[in-house]
Amino acid sequence: MKNFTKRVLFFIFFISFLFAIVFFGFEFKTNPYKLLTKIDLSDDAAIEKKYIIPGGQTIGVELKTEGVLVVGLADIVNQDKISTSPAKLSGIEIGDKILGIDSLEVRKIDDIINYTNEYGIKEYSLKIERNGVISNFSLVPVQIYNSEDIKFGFWARDDIDGIGTVTFIDPQTGKFCAIGHGISDTDTGELIDIETGIISKANITNIKLGKKGEPGEIIGYIMKDENNSLGIIEKNTNFGIFGNINIESLNYFNNELIEVGSMKEMKLGPAIILSCVNNEIKEYDIEIVKLFFQNKPDEKSFVIKIVDNDLLELTNGIIQGMSGCPVIQDGKIVGAVTHVFMNDPTKGYGIYIEWIFDEINKNKSEL
Repeated sequence: MKNFTKRVLFFIFFISFLFAIVFFGFEFKTNPYKLLTKIDLSDDAAIEKKYIIPGGQTIGVELKTEGVLVVGLADIVNQDKISTSPAKLSGIEIGDKILGIDSLEVRKIDDIINYTNEYGIKEYSLKIERNGVISNFSLVPVQIYNSEDIKFGFWARDDIDGIGTVTFIDPQTGKFCAIGHGISDTDTGELIDIETGIISKANITNIKLGKKGEPGEIIGYIMKDENNSLGIIEKNTNFGIFGNINIESLNYFNNELIEVGSMKEMKLGPAIILSCVNNEIKEYDIEIVKLFFQNKPDEKSFVIKIVDNDLLELTNGIIQGMSGCPVIQDGKIVGAVTHVFMNDPTKGYGIYIEWIFDEINKNKSEL
């Protein structure tokens, strides 16, 4: 009798065990958050809560590139009325970074202009970085028809500026994050390698409304005097720009702290963004309409929709310059605005705040 009872109990236990495997296995396949939450929640007590200063301020961003960036190639009519391009013939490509000419280090376009004006038409050696590989290219400039000017046949730039939004400041480290995505060259589409940069106060003068197929834009100017400098940019990454905030400019920001939230705390429904599109920082209502399950960083982590009538009247949705606006849900900062939908300016992407902190921690030793 005892053996029979043991067998019955073992059978019941075995069936219950199989049922649990089937049930939780199904839940894991249909809802990857469910099992992940059950595992991760046990770790929450060991994770120290983090508090940061939320941003939302519109800022001017000025970047100094590392070297000189080739952004275009051009044909030149020489003294013999022949159209040619020494740069093309030598193999130089758009996106190349010029680091030196002969033995001279190149930090700005004027370095090349002044050097070639001094030495005239001769064979020059350009030190070029392409896809992380450094090579030397030999080329001879040509004199423009009916002019004393000599040219290589490429267009270049050594700095970039624009308008963006601060995401947060970490009061423990003095670091700031802004933009929410990397700053790329408009001509090449490549992430810009920077030598340094600054963020400054900006004054908004006009708003270009967003339309289907045509992104709107914050129009303004950067207040460039030293009294309006807010911080030094040290890194341009795929998930935003990072750097050190000026201690004396901290009073320009909100002095209230906000807790950092996680992706697993987020849910579909109401949230807010902080933005300064009207030269005054305000909270604007949004809806989080889609969440993506991500196990590695991506700047398109979730989808938001602007539902605030005041903001829609001002901008018609998300516009250029709003990248970096902090996204807040249930009193916690959970992400930042990154991109607008081209076919619907009321919608756009956001990035999980965790991915931003992953990038900061990855570069901590370098910042």
